[in-house]
Amino acid sequence: MTMKIKSRLLIIDDEEIVRDSIREILTPEEEDNFSLDLGEASADLFGDTQEVIERNPRSLHPHFDIVEAKNGEEGLQRVKESLEANEPFNVIFIDMRMPGWDGLTTCVEIRKIDPKAQISFITAFTDRSIDEIIKLAGGDVGYLSKPFIPEEILQLATKSLYDWARLTNLEKLLEIIGEIGLGTTQLKTLLTNILHQIADYIGSDYAVLGKLEADGFEEISVMGIGKERIKIDVLSEKIDLKAIHDIQYTEGLLVCPLEQYYILAVPSKPELFNQEKIYLLRLFVENAVRAIHNSELNEELLKREKLSAVGQAISMVMHDIRNPIAHLTNIGQLIQMNPGDSSQNETMAQLILKSTDNALNIITDVLDFTKNASIHKKEITLKNWLDEIISRLKGRDGFETVDINITGMQDATIELDPKKMDRVIINLVNNSVEALVDNKTEAPRVEINISEDDANLILKIRDNGPGIPEEIKAKLFEAFVTKNKVDGTGLGLAIVKQIIDAHKGFIKLNDPELGAEFEIGLPK
Repeated sequence: MTMKIKSRLLIIDDEEIVRDSIREILTPEEEDNFSLDLGEASADLFGDTQEVIERNPRSLHPHFDIVEAKNGEEGLQRVKESLEANEPFNVIFIDMRMPGWDGLTTCVEIRKIDPKAQISFITAFTDRSIDEIIKLAGGDVGYLSKPFIPEEILQLATKSLYDWARLTNLEKLLEIIGEIGLGTTQLKTLLTNILHQIADYIGSDYAVLGKLEADGFEEISVMGIGKERIKIDVLSEKIDLKAIHDIQYTEGLLVCPLEQYYILAVPSKPELFNQEKIYLLRLFVENAVRAIHNSELNEELLKREKLSAVGQAISMVMHDIRNPIAHLTNIGQLIQMNPGDSSQNETMAQLILKSTDNALNIITDVLDFTKNASIHKKEITLKNWLDEIISRLKGRDGFETVDINITGMQDATIELDPKKMDRVIINLVNNSVEALVDNKTEAPRVEINISEDDANLILKIRDNGPGIPEEIKAKLFEAFVTKNKVDGTGLGLAIVKQIIDAHKGFIKLNDPELGAEFEIGLPK
C-alpha cells in the first residue's frame, strides 16, 4: 500500500542554498518517486521488493508541502498566515544564526501562536547554550548540525510529522472527553480519573484533588504515597488558590485549576516540563472543565426532565380520575333526589360500579407502570386463553356490535404470565373496539391471528378502523401518548410494551392498507 500523508513544512533560513537542499531532499523529482504498489508488482515478477525499496528510501516517507522564509520575522508571518487559513505547519526547520531575529527568538515567537508545531534547529553553530534553548524553547525541540546528510533530514522531518499527528489525535480525544455529559454520581469518578491522568502525565508521586469551599479546601481524592502529605492548611497560607486561574508551578507544587476544583501535584522531575507537556496539560484541564460543566448541566437537565415527567403524570392522572369521581358525585346527588325509586337506584348502582371500575383501572395503570413488577409464567393454550378474555370483554359497551375472531394455529401452547398478558390483549382489543365504535365503522371487526416463525409465536391484532394517527406513530409506546380519547392515562401502550419486554418478546405496529395492526412476538 502506498503511503499518502500530506504535511506542511516551513524552512526558515537566510541561506538559499540550504533551503534548496532541504527542499530537494524532501521533494525529489517525480521520476525518483517509488510506489510501494509498484514494488508489490515487481515482487510478483521478480520475487523480492526489499532491494528496490532500499534503493528508493524516499518511497517510505510522506510527501511534504514546503514553504520557505528568509528570516525569523518572515517565518512568523508565514505561520500566522497558515493558521488563519486553517492549514498549520506540522514541521518547522529553523536556522539558529540569522540576520535580525536569531533562531531561538523566532522559535519563542512562533510558540506563542502555535504550540503544536514540531520545531527543529538546523545550524552549524550557535551563540546559545543547550540549557538556554531548553529553558526558552522547551525540551521538545529537535537539533541537527550542519553539514547534514539527506537521510538525517528525512528521518527528522518524518519523526516530527508523526509527533505532530500524535499530538493532534490526542487533542481531538481530549475534546471528545470534554463533550461527555455525566450525572452527579459519575462526576467523582470523572474527577478522580482526571487526577490520575494528570499525575501520570507529569510524573507525580503524590497528587490531591479537592474543591474550594467557603470554609476551606475539601479533599475529594488522593493518589500516591509521596514522602509526605500536602499540608493544605500550611499551603493555604502561602498560596491563594482563588487567584490562580491557569496552570502554575509554585512552592514545589503544580496547581491545575478546574473552576471550583483544584489538582495539586508534586512533580518528581519539574525540570522535564517542556512546551508540549504544558500545552497538552492545559488542553486536558480545559476539556476536563468542559466535561465538569456538561455533567452539571446534564444533571440539572435530568432533574428538570424528571420534574416535568412527574408533573405531566400527575396532571394526566388527576384529569382522568376526575371524570369517574365526578360521575359518582352526580349519581349520589340523583339518588338523594329520589331515594325511594328502586328502578333508578338499580341503574345508578350499575353506573357507580362502572365509574369505580374506571377509577381503579386508572390507578392500576399508574401503579403497574411505576412498579414494573416481575412476571410469573405458566404454560397455556393460546386459543383457550384468548377465548376466555374475549368472553369477558363481550359485556363492555360497544363490544356487542363488533365481530371479534381468533384465527390461525388453534392448538399452540406457550409459557407466559396470563395475568400480565391479559392486560396486553385487553388493552389492544379495547383500543380497536373504541376506534371502530367512535368512528362508526361499517361492519366493524377485530381479528386475532396466531402464527409462528423460527423463534417466536406471533399474535397479530388487526381491525378495519381508521388506523393510528400519523403524528403519534413514532412515539406510540411512550408514556402519556394519546389522541382523541376521552378516558385513559395514555399509559396503556407503554404498559403493554413494558409487559412484552419483560417476556423478552417484541411488539410493533404494522402498516396495513386498512385499519391498524399490532404484531406481538413471544419466544417459544
